[in-house]
Amino acid sequence: MSIVSFGQVIKTKVVDSGGSGPYKAIAATEKSLPDFVVYRPENIKEAVKAEGKLPILVWANGGCMNSSIHHEKLLTEVASHGYIIVAIGTLQMTVEERIHEHTPDDELLKALDWISEQAKTKGSDYFKNVDLTKIAAGGQSCGGAQVLRVADDSRIKTYMIFNAGMGDMTMAGASTKSLKNLHGDIIYIIGGESDIAYTNAILDYERIDHVPVVFANHEIAGHGGTFAEEFGGSFAKMALDWLDWQFKGKDNASIFLENDLLKYPGWTMKNKNFKN
Repeated sequence: MSIVSFGQVIKTKVVDSGGSGPYKAIAATEKSLPDFVVYRPENIKEAVKAEGKLPILVWANGGCMNSSIHHEKLLTEVASHGYIIVAIGTLQMTVEERIHEHTPDDELLKALDWISEQAKTKGSDYFKNVDLTKIAAGGQSCGGAQVLRVADDSRIKTYMIFNAGMGDMTMAGASTKSLKNLHGDIIYIIGGESDIAYTNAILDYERIDHVPVVFANHEIAGHGGTFAEEFGGSFAKMALDWLDWQFKGKDNASIFLENDLLKYPGWTMKNKNFKN
């Protein structure tokens, strides 16, 4: 559907009835950023009134591709809990709609620059409604490498690496050396030993020695994780628990630091470099 009531929003899509959170979410094409999708509460003012300025997630896709359609359930779910997500790739209504293409290694910088500008632009839906001190960068598979490619950007406060890891390889302009550029907490969300990224993610975890790191492992999800499940499945729950812990003051330390995984059957968790 097309919509004009938001001013700069020119096209929208509703996924999973807008997510399970308190704020019905939409996937939107912004006139000033047509090659990306913004997953956001449909009524941002309502969310801001209840939560204060909303945290931000910039997102890179599997295959470093120019579509987030395979991750839209997770991204919608996170947005429905009061987050603004700027994801690489033009809004796609159906999988068959177009052929996916590779995106530049540093494409996430466009998302960071755009939301930073929107936060200061009168008339924008995001003007004074997003918190630029609370920005996460996340990505799936090759998209995780795109996150590490821009890891040195000081605007990023936490990192979320889904089914990805550098190990000893180079991808999307990132390598093992990129780990040294991390300057905030990082979580690896992995799909078990059948996940092609598992070994590299383990190597990354072992090598990161200067920032807090968590290794959350769904033992049987595989490389595709739970992205295809309603509301993004347990990968989305894990992402939300992480973001709420990092940015909204929710005490989820028991999950990430004490292995309290009662609501995460089939998962294992380990961490290091956190201060007691």
